[in-house]
Order: sequence, then structure tokens, then C-alpha cells
Amino acid sequence: MILKLLERLVDEAALVRTRAEEYMVRFANNEATAFKAWTSEEVSIYLAKGRRTAAVSFTGEPDLGAVEEAARRLERLPEDPLYVPLKAQPPQPREEREEDFEKLADLVNKAVEGARGADRNAGAARLTYLCFEYEDVYGRSGRYCANRAYLTVRSFKGDLAATAATAGRRLADLKPEEAGRANVELLELARGLPVEDVEPRRARLLLSPLVFGHLMGEVASMWLTGMNVIAGSSRYGSGDLGAQATSELLTLLDVTAEEGAYGFAQLDYEGNAVRRVELIRRGVLAGFLHNNRTAAKLGASTTGHALRGWFAPAPGHVEVPPGDGAEDLQGLLAELGEGYYVHNNWYTRYQNVKTGQFSTVGRDVVLAVRGGKPVAIVRRMRIADTLERLLRNVAFLSSRSAQTYWWDMPVPATVPYAAVEDVGVVK
Repeated sequence: MILKLLERLVDEAALVRTRAEEYMVRFANNEATAFKAWTSEEVSIYLAKGRRTAAVSFTGEPDLGAVEEAARRLERLPEDPLYVPLKAQPPQPREEREEDFEKLADLVNKAVEGARGADRNAGAARLTYLCFEYEDVYGRSGRYCANRAYLTVRSFKGDLAATAATAGRRLADLKPEEAGRANVELLELARGLPVEDVEPRRARLLLSPLVFGHLMGEVASMWLTGMNVIAGSSRYGSGDLGAQATSELLTLLDVTAEEGAYGFAQLDYEGNAVRRVELIRRGVLAGFLHNNRTAAKLGASTTGHALRGWFAPAPGHVEVPPGDGAEDLQGLLAELGEGYYVHNNWYTRYQNVKTGQFSTVGRDVVLAVRGGKPVAIVRRMRIADTLERLLRNVAFLSSRSAQTYWWDMPVPATVPYAAVEDVGVVK
């Protein structure tokens, strides 16, 4: 009905409706403490008239009066330099059965069981069932419904703590026992070690999938979208395609279109199918994420990455294929030789987005490593460098990847451990 109403006011209009059923179990002291369930529904409407564009969004049902007012105000806006006509090509609708939210409690129990040896555990398990619908004034429409789930567990032993996370498309994809065991392994490695401060220096770092995935999500979000290339805020320009940009060990993809990826999406806000995109191939810049608008400007084809709105493409799930390093943490510490192991991070901040000058704070246990063995616990260590140095100085990747996501990550990721040379660290 809304699109019918808008036909007399604008040249083009399209509507995206998302409805998410959310379920979460929170736990503390090894026991579930709260179960929450809620529904959120949003409607976003795109309007275009005479190359002037706008979008209005609502929580719940749209206010028709507000939509009409937005359509009338279009004429007061300047022309949109990136305007392109709507040209949705939605794939066939698909649906899947909603996962059984009552199994979330079982996942919590498995995480606690896996973390046997810790004094206590806390965290959350969350399931989302998302339905996404697209329709436009030309009668084109698309729809998909999909599950996604993740679990975060933070384990404590004395005054030490460690955090792990696991994510997947279905509850059976999650590995809660493995997450709990990873925490206990780290706490055991740290137990009894002296505490030392870090002096400002350049060092060799081993980054866990939680940390490396976080930083690769930042790279894809800020440097590898067509909009940021056009805006000039990306480190790269379209002329850099085909140039060596990172270590030859690094390949980076967006795999939002793949069935097993947390954050899986079948179509985007422009009604186009989401595609798998190779962003970096063995160190060579291979592509950018596009919607119709950025693809037209840069002479490319859309990759279906209008994932968070109408105007700017965004990554949905990044992947780095594994390398030939050790599979387990202690083997990787032996390969690292000397440096630091960073298991978790937060408070990632930027001094300059274009140069990628950033800092991020190590959370929980950071280990100082010498002779391939952990020798001390480092508190309050901050990584302070550029994303480009991080990308160029990858020394080795573990031979095993993990799919991971938690609330502080910008983008879900499937990545291995990564060792990086010559990275700045400060207190």
C-alpha cells in the first residue's frame, strides 16, 4: 500500500522490511541467570525523484504522514551525484525453519563444561531469526529468512580472565566446548607467571582469531568498499587494483553469500543477490564491495553489498584462508619465538582512518613469549600502529581457522591465528 501511495509523489520507491526474532541466555557463576526474547521490526523506504534521493526508516510500522512529507521535501534536496535507477534482480525467495531457542541453555552448559578448571564462567548465547523482504514500485520483490547464532564465554581463575567466542548459522555449528577449553588452556599457560609491563617498542605479535578477525573486519569496512574509495577515505583507489598491497600470505574475502557464514544474506537493500567477493588475493588488491551506486561510479558491477542501507556498501562476513603454521596455540607460540600473544582486544580507536593509524587495547591475558614459551603476563598493553603495516607484515597463519563473532567485533569473521612482525606496542 505504501508503494502504491508513493507512485504519485516520486519517480521511484522501494521498501525493505526486516523482522528479527531474538533470543538470549545470559550466564554468570556457571549458571544461566536470565533468558530474554524480543522482536524487532524495521521498515526502510527509498525515494527518488528527478535524481534527488532520500531514505526514511521506522521502527515498527511506517508513519504514512511522515513518508508523504519526506517525498514532498525531495524537491528541496540537491541532486544525488551517485544516483542510478533501481534495477533489482532478486533471487528466488528462500526460507528455513527457525532454530529451537530452548537449546541455547544446552550450549551454555557445554561451554561451562568445556571450561572445567576455571573458577567461574560468564557470558551469553544468542540466536537471531531474521526475515528480510524487498519490494519496489516496479513490482519486483525478494525475501529470505535465516538463522544466526553466537556464544561468548569469559572464564576466570584467580585474578586472571580469558574470553572466547564461537559463531555459526545454526546452533549445531557452534563449538561451545572448544571455546571453554581455549579459555582454560590460556589460563593454565598464564598461571603463576610474573607480571611485567610493556615498554614502547616494535614487537612480533601472535593474534588470536578474535583479534585478527576484528582487525580484518576494520580493514574491509574502511578501506575495501566502493563508497570509501569514492569518498577518498580509503587507503586505496581504483587504480590500486592489481597492485601488491599486503603480505603474499594474505587472502581476504567477503563470504556473506555463503550458507555457513554467520550474517549470511541472500539479497541486499537494492534487491540484488549478494555475491562472494575476493578482496585481496595473495597480497594483491583484487576487488571492492559495491552497491549499484558505487559500481556505476567506478565502472564495476554490484556485488550486492548494500547490506546495511541504501547508500553505502558494507561487508557482512570476512574470511582469511588458513596458512601452514601450527594448528594449536602452544605450537604457534613456539613458532612465534619471541613477542606477545594477544588473545582478545577492545577499545579500537583511530587517529586517521585513511592512513589506518589505530590503537586497540589487549583485554584479559596478554602473554610475553620468549624462547617459544610464555614467560610473563602483560597487563594494559596497547597495539598502536597502522593497518597497512599489519597487512604487509603478516609472518605466518595457523593451519586452522575459526568462525567467530561477539558484540565488540565490527564484522563476523572466519580467520586463523596470525603472527605479525614489527608492530608497535605501548603501555
